[in-house]
Amino acid sequence: MKKILTSILALLLFASAAFAQRDLNCYPIFQGKVVPERQMVATEVRGSSMSTYKLDYYRGVSFQADTLLARKVAALVRADVSAANATETETVGEMLTYALIQPKTRGRIHRYLCYQARPVDGQWKVTILYLEGSATLADLRGMFEKQ
Repeated sequence: MKKILTSILALLLFASAAFAQRDLNCYPIFQGKVVPERQMVATEVRGSSMSTYKLDYYRGVSFQADTLLARKVAALVRADVSAANATETETVGEMLTYALIQPKTRGRIHRYLCYQARPVDGQWKVTILYLEGSATLADLRGMFEKQ
């Protein structure tokens, strides 16, 4: 019985985290609708292993993109920037290369979207992270080094 209850609780937690991302313009990227899943490296971590970082949930994708695709992804990130509580961004020319975004908060859980795009051998190496937890923007600034 405990295993069934634990499984149901885990399923509910996973569903709530997935639901929290749905209001983001970047959500289709995580679903593989913008960049095919086979081209992405995806990571998802939840639970006590993240407590060191004051996070409860981590979801990340990274991929190589040509300039056209990189601009499409950057446009989705820019749309999330315009609807956020707090943001930090950097551009090179017209290309968005870095963003730390705090979307509107839901209750006491802080949500963040982190984005980085950098040129590598004529392509763009793009990384996007979705984070939830009690971490603040200052905590995240301390964790991430802009490259």
